[in-house]
Amino acid sequence: MRIGVMLRDIGNQVDAPGIIILNLLDQILRLDQRNRYVLFFKDQAFIDRYQGLERVEAVHVQARSKLLWDQVAIPWAARGRALDLLFHPKHSLPLLAPMKTVMQLRGPEYWIHPEYYEPLDLIYQKLFAHLYARKATHLVAESNYALGEFRRILRIPAEKISMIPLAAHERFRRIDDEAALRDAVNRYGLPRRFIFTVTRVVQGKRFYGGKNLDTAIEAFLGSRSRGELKFVIAGRETRRYLETVGAERGWPLDALLPLDFVPQEDLPLLYSMAESFLFPSRNESFGIPILEAMACGCPVVTSNLSACPETAGGAALLVAPDDRDEMTRAIDSLTYDPKLRTHVIAQGYEQSARYSWAGAAEEHLRLFERLGQPRGADL
Repeated sequence: MRIGVMLRDIGNQVDAPGIIILNLLDQILRLDQRNRYVLFFKDQAFIDRYQGLERVEAVHVQARSKLLWDQVAIPWAARGRALDLLFHPKHSLPLLAPMKTVMQLRGPEYWIHPEYYEPLDLIYQKLFAHLYARKATHLVAESNYALGEFRRILRIPAEKISMIPLAAHERFRRIDDEAALRDAVNRYGLPRRFIFTVTRVVQGKRFYGGKNLDTAIEAFLGSRSRGELKFVIAGRETRRYLETVGAERGWPLDALLPLDFVPQEDLPLLYSMAESFLFPSRNESFGIPILEAMACGCPVVTSNLSACPETAGGAALLVAPDDRDEMTRAIDSLTYDPKLRTHVIAQGYEQSARYSWAGAAEEHLRLFERLGQPRGADL
């Protein structure tokens, strides 16, 4: 079988979609020794990554916009390549593609929390998502929560959609190397003890409220823990967020440490040092940071909404994302109750071990094999 893969966003290793795509593709190409792949790249950042694999052809496809790349450039580039299946690990597909198609659906928050998004983004999503869902031969959701919401919103028949969960990369593990930890402390100016979060504060031209950082900060500031710990916040433009929103709300900024973007390679160090991980998101279609923290032995406080309880699997303290007092109590419980802390850490190790990118890749390959019908090409 000849499988085409649309990799428009793989070069963006700052945001979750690009990281997810790279992790999944690495494992698919490592495991699959049968099928041939044509990889369509929008930029050339990763175009040479798989050049040593005999069954892989890399194609550079250019276009002036995402819409033109998806709907015009990809069908044109796919002509004559006899693809049996076209896969896009993000939410779009060429509507005129003649082959079978598989599309991964990303979060339903455009419908559930439209207040967080620009009007043009909402119009695009709400118009095209229905067209893509009808066009796709099969759809993939990353949690049972997302599957249920997309079935309801897009009216997808049960037989046309599967749930394949995501995972934390294998780099996420407990790190006890004192030299590596000391280096991270020096590079990021970390305090001796801290609570940690990974967040997103910007969507388009506006501040994004979906990760619920404001409530998390206020819950921390109201806790006993504030007297002994600081709150370390990783995410692009978190400094600007605190300088604007924090100043407006009168937050004591000396208790908060914004780091802006932290590379994936450094995150295990911060998870390993943190007293706890606070992730009270209002809407997650999966919530990979929950598993990342657990895999590093960092106990988690997360939301009781959307996919967070499903991903946490009973191995985290769940709180109502808008209940600041409940969140404060959870923070203090993990700081001052050593038995609870030990229990939550042990449960987290077990929960994170249930997920892997290899497992996700195997499930995708089984789906591809079930859907694909070879055209007589030599496999």
